[in-house]
Amino acid sequence: MWVRIWGLVLALFLVAGTAWAGPEDIIRAKLKTAFPDVVVADIKPAALPNFYLVTSSNYDPIFVSGDGRFLIQGNVMEVRGSQLVSVFDEAMAGERKTALAAVKHDDLIVFPAVGKVKGVVYVFTDVDCPYCRKLHTEVPELNKKGIEVRYLAFPRTGPKSVAAGKMDKVWCAQDRLAALTDAKMGHTDPGAQRPLCKSPVRDQFALGVALGVTGTPAVMLEDGTEVGGYVPTAELIKDVLGDGS
Repeated sequence: MWVRIWGLVLALFLVAGTAWAGPEDIIRAKLKTAFPDVVVADIKPAALPNFYLVTSSNYDPIFVSGDGRFLIQGNVMEVRGSQLVSVFDEAMAGERKTALAAVKHDDLIVFPAVGKVKGVVYVFTDVDCPYCRKLHTEVPELNKKGIEVRYLAFPRTGPKSVAAGKMDKVWCAQDRLAALTDAKMGHTDPGAQRPLCKSPVRDQFALGVALGVTGTPAVMLEDGTEVGGYVPTAELIKDVLGDGS
């Protein structure tokens, strides 16, 4: 008799538990069914009504409806008066700011500002990317304006590609600034290597994916704003320093 009663109570508890499941639990379950290898990092409400921003360590960020039925990948624009505002960029700005600030300084390749640091840009780069090379030729001008350029690795063909191998060598070179410049000019010998170096290239590629990077260069400001891909120097200086540059 008691066994039957407890069985009924347990059944009712399980049914109630399903009914009481919050949107986050539902979304996790639905995503796990559709993408078994997904590693969800965070789920939080989005400005898009009844949608949540989902970030993971192995998939691009997406918006998912509270019932887990609908997924939106990519940009979503909101009409605000006479302006179109990117809901995606606004939602990701805080994520980017926190994540970029947490990257160890020693894992970055930093081209320092000349004199006082007036601003900082983070650049996800690929040594084989033509526009990355173009941007790199303009780094000295950015540095002269007081802008520090912090590079992260993002081999577009993946963390196991030939490009990734080149970048491993760059990040493990004793003179990483010279090695990165040489690699972007097509030279493959990075010179002397640091002993016992563990390349951060794979981790930085994964970070880029988690932050929504889909191409290079991907330029971001300290506040998490993504400026975009290649931006002409004068325009990038204004983005970083404002009109008072």
